[in-house]
Amino acid sequence: MITFFDFWVSKRYLFPKTKDSFFSLITILSFLGISLGVATLIIVMSVMNGFREELTNKVLGINGHIKIQLYNSSKITKYESIVNSLNNISNELDAQPVIITQSLLSTKNFSSGVMLKGLKTKDISNRKLLKQKISDESFKKFDNNEGVLVGKKLFQRLSGEDRKYIKLISSKQIETPFGRILNSQDFKIIGTFETGMYDYDLNLIILPLNLLQKFLNEETSVHSIEVFMNDFDNIEKTIEDLNTILPDYFSIVDWRRLNPTLFNAIAVERNVMFIILLLIIVVAAFNLISSLIMLVNNKKKDIGILRTLGVSKTQLLKIFILNGFFIGFIGTVLGLVLGILFCQNINQIKDFFELFMDSDLFSEEIYFFSQLPIIIDFKEIILIVIISLLLSFVATIYPAYKASKVEPIHLIKWE
Repeated sequence: MITFFDFWVSKRYLFPKTKDSFFSLITILSFLGISLGVATLIIVMSVMNGFREELTNKVLGINGHIKIQLYNSSKITKYESIVNSLNNISNELDAQPVIITQSLLSTKNFSSGVMLKGLKTKDISNRKLLKQKISDESFKKFDNNEGVLVGKKLFQRLSGEDRKYIKLISSKQIETPFGRILNSQDFKIIGTFETGMYDYDLNLIILPLNLLQKFLNEETSVHSIEVFMNDFDNIEKTIEDLNTILPDYFSIVDWRRLNPTLFNAIAVERNVMFIILLLIIVVAAFNLISSLIMLVNNKKKDIGILRTLGVSKTQLLKIFILNGFFIGFIGTVLGLVLGILFCQNINQIKDFFELFMDSDLFSEEIYFFSQLPIIIDFKEIILIVIISLLLSFVATIYPAYKASKVEPIHLIKWE
């Protein structure tokens, strides 16, 4: 059992008098080492969690949870009957016919490769990221097949008359009296959308489904069917059910398999960062061992006096374990507070440094997002705190054991 005497002696060693200022500095450095490790780990894990969650929300805000297409990449004909049969399975499912193709955008002053996506007006409602960013006026015009919606970044690259009409050139050729030529058509820009993902906002153009079908001369077919779910936690079970309903020549994949490289890279990077940053706490623990050993060597005379006064080896062990644990505890709490405060104000801090350095620290072209997403997972924070306290406790064992082995008779002989 730990007594008040143990606490008192440990506190005196933790905050020594002025003549022991060197060891006070060592103690402060031990605090800061553990605090830095804990705070950095919390910040990086929260940012990685935010990236993963935000990326998932944005991908699912534009694309379906499940994609159905033919194995040979052929067009799906009689798609309306398939869509209706899927929607009749459950109220939890919403199947939507989709066309996705590449095209060349050409104007007087600008040209670029773009991605075209054809959707029915009613199907945009389930794509929350799009629905929230499209004005009611643009939505009404889209419903009347008056034109196309372009990403905000792409729209910003256009100027003058180019912001009214764009020419889209298909890779498909059409027959004319003068031979085969590439199919091209002018479309009116009726509005913009902003997903917050740089690639989508720069390269995506959304058209009414039947308008894109006419442009591609594919009025009776679509490229795929996207299925939205109210609860995508049951996605595996839903895919099993769809495999029993649809013929074998249909490929059914979920959103994770459609973006495997991206999400696997985030998961691997997150785990690697956790291990690397955990090493900071490990290094701080070794620093704690060194500082406690130095403290023991410096306090040998005091330890000898305590032993002659009747303090047992067990008490000495507890005193120095308490000393190291206090350092670990205070450092962990300080790191926890700093980490959470930094996370809550990370975008303001980012904006300040960008203003100070006059440059973008996190470019949208590289990191997809204009703001750093943060999700603080308290289960992870508890794990980080436990690991930090455990390492701090382990770090005190050897120095405390060394202190308990000090014998007064040896000190007398040495003197």
